[in-house]
Amino acid sequence: MHWMSDQIVYQIFPDRFAIGGPHTSDSKLALPQYAHGQHRRWTDSPLGGQDFFGGDLQGIIDRLDYLAELGVTTLYLTPIFQAPSNHKYDTTDYLQVDAQFGDDQRLRTLIEALHGRGMRLIMDISINHVSDRHPWFVKARNGESPYRDWFTFKPDGRYLCWRDHGHMPELDLRRPDLQDRLFRQPDSIMQHYLAMGLDGWRLDVAADMGISVMEALREAISIRYADRILIGEVMAFVAGFVGDSRRYHGVMNYYFRDGALAWLNGRVSGLQLIEALRDASREGILSSWNMLSSHDTPRLANLLPQAWQRWLALVLQFTTPGVPVVYYGEEVGMQGGFDPDCRRPMLWDASDWSPETVGWYRTLIELRRTRRELREGCFIALSHVLNTETVAFIRHTDVPQEVSLVAVNPSDKPFKAVLLLPYPHLYHDLPLRDALGSHSHLKMGAGSVDVEVAPRSAAVWVPDDSRYRNYTFFKGA
Repeated sequence: MHWMSDQIVYQIFPDRFAIGGPHTSDSKLALPQYAHGQHRRWTDSPLGGQDFFGGDLQGIIDRLDYLAELGVTTLYLTPIFQAPSNHKYDTTDYLQVDAQFGDDQRLRTLIEALHGRGMRLIMDISINHVSDRHPWFVKARNGESPYRDWFTFKPDGRYLCWRDHGHMPELDLRRPDLQDRLFRQPDSIMQHYLAMGLDGWRLDVAADMGISVMEALREAISIRYADRILIGEVMAFVAGFVGDSRRYHGVMNYYFRDGALAWLNGRVSGLQLIEALRDASREGILSSWNMLSSHDTPRLANLLPQAWQRWLALVLQFTTPGVPVVYYGEEVGMQGGFDPDCRRPMLWDASDWSPETVGWYRTLIELRRTRRELREGCFIALSHVLNTETVAFIRHTDVPQEVSLVAVNPSDKPFKAVLLLPYPHLYHDLPLRDALGSHSHLKMGAGSVDVEVAPRSAAVWVPDDSRYRNYTFFKGA
């Protein structure tokens, strides 16, 4: 089992998370590295790719106690390399931490501070494309070798670029010499940061890079850094990108996201969702990231306007196979529409927080921390044989008492059913309690259980024989 399956990941868009001391917004944005673009105060609304709020690596370091207390175990940062934009996906130098965020030493300090807390760091990189200001592309346009061959030019001077955005020319990643520079050699760009202590990479637009490049990347990194993680951003069915040692360890599971949100908005049926989740037992899914929002999507409060919808979405995120990813600010109930509105600065005034939302995240993070089956367990679908909108399933490990029965009911009516449970260690008369605390205890029959789930609610029933003083159902466990 990869260490990633045990994590709670927290995504940070560095320009918008926190300004490190001793700077204020005014003093930070007065620095020379902010000479271009539009300066924005922390309470302003985002405008696009060329507005800057001043968040940095020191701001993240200053807030590590907050993140650790929340229960976060891994930070994921969108790119921090030198680039003209605020999002930094259009890099001009992979080996230079953008001065807006800090420098190599500040990055090392962050890594050391995280590791000192038993936490990890994953960074985002786009090796699919660079900025049209990158020296490689400038030299390529001038016909210089080998750079001309690292891009794809057409006879009329046009070139391949990501989604036809001319300022982001695509690299020809099939080139062996380019692979050497990016990831193959010990002194390559990606291995440089792994040597610094980075715990892994998230690969931007991973599907664009191609299958052969994915396999070459996994092979090259695994030779020297077998314990590091490679996560691919895949906005499609994930099976072709995880599953064996040639592929990514996991993906950003947009397949889960789209299914869960469509189900809660009434656009797909419970049957369709549970059928999609049945694929969740595939190798590699346990290390994939179950995300509901990100810097590229509207926030949960905008996607699901009803509180019960958001609660059920989070229960699914924390109980289905995969690693929960919390986009910064979701844990306090931040709002935000489509990009750039979803990239608002973090709310640090607790009076602006949603106490209900904060409570949800704390409950679910603690549940996942204490229930190994929710982190590493197998998945048994139950509701695929029922004519219901309720989604029900079992998570279990090979240890008998490590089992959870999950039922999520989005209907405005109670869900009542006898569930036949094809799992051997839910013994007759075994009491089950709802770990979420909202439903009554159940008692097992002979491989079946009579359940009732209240409207628009969820339950996670786990074994609980604590009322017995001189008896346990799990002998020798």
